[in-house]
Amino acid sequence: MKILDCTLRDGGYYTNWDFQDELVDNYFDTFNALPVDYLEIGYRSNKMKNYLGQFFYCPPYLLERIKAKSNKKLVIMLDEKDVQLDDVENLLGPCHGIIDMVRLAVNPLNFNRAIELGEAVKKMGFEVGFNVMYMSSWKSNGAFLEQLPEVNGIVDYFYMVDSFGGVYAEDVRFIYDLVKSKVDAKIGFHGHNNLELALINTLTAIDCGVDIVDTTVLGMGRGAGNLKTELLLTVLNSKGVIDLEFNALSSIVDRFSALQEQHKWGTSLPYMVSGANSLPQKVVM
Repeated sequence: MKILDCTLRDGGYYTNWDFQDELVDNYFDTFNALPVDYLEIGYRSNKMKNYLGQFFYCPPYLLERIKAKSNKKLVIMLDEKDVQLDDVENLLGPCHGIIDMVRLAVNPLNFNRAIELGEAVKKMGFEVGFNVMYMSSWKSNGAFLEQLPEVNGIVDYFYMVDSFGGVYAEDVRFIYDLVKSKVDAKIGFHGHNNLELALINTLTAIDCGVDIVDTTVLGMGRGAGNLKTELLLTVLNSKGVIDLEFNALSSIVDRFSALQEQHKWGTSLPYMVSGANSLPQKVVM
């Protein structure tokens, strides 16, 4: 089972994907000493009208700087809704030799288009991840589930993404078994913490047999945030699954504490309502 930390990508929703150079350097130096396999460093995106920071675009100079600092496998994400098939070559060409995996944020309603994008990414030689969103609504709005076998041979990691933070442990088991019966790819889990279930849901996914799980430092992530990297590592260390350098872990947690004080991510009553009812967080707000 592998761990992917996506702090700079998912946490970027709170900072407009701007992070101070000193913090970024400390992040990569620290993770070099931690038992985490992949680091998702941001998006590769076309130009947007509003200002968004460098980790939303991951320009070549940034990719090269990070590659020189990190000994981990590096990941970027493409947002399926903002990327056309013709964009793939231009966006990913500079990533060759630097990025190991490209993940696609996939709305189940656009599953066919996502498969076409995934094929294009695969042809360029990258590992392909499908982050299929809105997991808590798959039972009631899961027509795309019949198409799951179509990802075989294209997708390396198929992620169950609890976008609303609204699934329970029994849902994780049910959906994992369903996906496993249809998909040859490795399976991953990405939890959100609206109902403060990210840890138990991730541990349940691990118990089911998932191949990879996502975390972020201090849970920094969109909305109510994600499973805390330091929490999962501490739990796995206590079970003897991993060895852990706690001084390094403490260092990076301390660095991000100032950001948490400033942006105050974490769950709240509106986020709880969103998770419990599988509603978009901005609608509840």
